[in-house]
Order: sequence, then C-alpha cells, then structure tokens
Amino acid sequence: MMKKYFLLFLLFLPPLYSQQDSISDQTDTLKLKDADNQINGVYAEDVIKKYLDAIGGSDKIYNIIDRTTIMRGSVQGINVTIISYQKAPNKLKQQIKAGANEQLIIFNGEKGVMQMAGESEEITGSELEKLKLEATLTLLTDPEHYGIKLNLEGIEKVEGNDAYKVIMILPSGLRWTQFYDTESALKVKEQKYINSPLGLFEQEIIYDDYKEVEGLLYPFTIRQSIGAQSMEFTVSSIKINTGVADREFEIE
Repeated sequence: MMKKYFLLFLLFLPPLYSQQDSISDQTDTLKLKDADNQINGVYAEDVIKKYLDAIGGSDKIYNIIDRTTIMRGSVQGINVTIISYQKAPNKLKQQIKAGANEQLIIFNGEKGVMQMAGESEEITGSELEKLKLEATLTLLTDPEHYGIKLNLEGIEKVEGNDAYKVIMILPSGLRWTQFYDTESALKVKEQKYINSPLGLFEQEIIYDDYKEVEGLLYPFTIRQSIGAQSMEFTVSSIKINTGVADREFEIE
C-alpha cells in the first residue's frame, strides 16, 4: 500500500505523465469561434505573459540560480514531506518522505532516475522529455525555445472564477492543461494524467494562497486529487539562490 502512495506522489516537481491527452473539455468551456487561437483578442501567449508579469516578471525568474521548496501534508494519518531542489538551467532533485519510507527522483540535466526501497530505475523516453522540461526553471519565459506550442482553448470556472484554459503541447505531441485566472492572471489549476503500474490516474492540482518570496509570487497551498484520493499540501519554505551544490544532482 505504501508503494502506491509513493507512485501517486510524483506530483509537483515534476509529475511524470502518461502519453495521454489532457482530459476532455467540461461542459462550461467556451469554444473558440475561429482558427485564430484567441478569445476576445487574447491569445495563449498573452495569458502566459500576464502570468509572468503577475508573479514578478521574467527578469526575476532569469535571476534564479537555485530554488529549494519544502511542503508538508498528510494522507490517511501518514505525514508526508516533499523537498524539491532545482538548479539552473535544468537540474532537479525531489525527495518524498512518507512515514519511514522515501522516494527520490534525480535529473542531472541529461539523465533521470527514480529511487525507492533500495532500487533504482532509469527514466527514459517521453517521461525523460517531460522531466527535462519541467526541471527547466525558465520554461514559461520562452516556451518556443523549448519547442512548446501554446493553444488557448477556452474559459472555464475554477473555484467559482473564470480562468483561461491553456494547452501546452510538448515537442513529442504530449499535452497538459493549465488554467489562469482572468482577473489576477495567476495559475490556479492544472489537469493531467499519471501513468503508473497501478493504472492511469487523472490528476488535478489547485494552486492557492500566493505569497511573495524574493520578489516572486508562489502558491503556498496546493490541493491535489487523483481519482478518489485528495490531498492538501502547505508550503513551509521556499528559498532562492542559497548555493545548492551540484553534488545534490549526482547519479551513481
């Protein structure tokens, strides 16, 4: 049972998706009326730019050399801690602790592995592609550079408020869906699929309670649902440019 928890905790930095498309449009989605990929003169690129401006600006993002995030929650009485280390341009280490158990994901910029219960498994193929992109600190500042296409697909209600629905298409054709509040411009939800040995799981993540850290806004409350399982995590710490060493991302 504990192994199931760990498989489902591949959520934040980064989640490993399947090769499925994003979930079907909900009934309240406003369909585009033409082929211009815009709604009332707003394009997907505009939505992303407004989001970057809202959280503090691209310049501040470019100044991030490393970032360490700690979040905590519980599942069925089991305390869970997730510690994520990132270092520019695209190194990542994610440590997930649930009780006495631990899962580790490391991406050194080229190779990715997942370690658990004394075993190590290399991450390959499309999962490696997604891991590399999500480990990239400047992914949204220049998506075209990374071969990502953006489509604005409509407007949906998220937590009672209107949000732009943006589809991000990876170079391989894989997709995931992000939602940005039409008023605040902040990212408020993501939808994606997780493919694991236990099957295909639909994942939804809600982002809330944005707070400023070193001039940038980050969500400090993250609610996730996978199937019938719901979890809420609170970010306890985000530290930027603390000198995270390269040895944190070494793969043996």
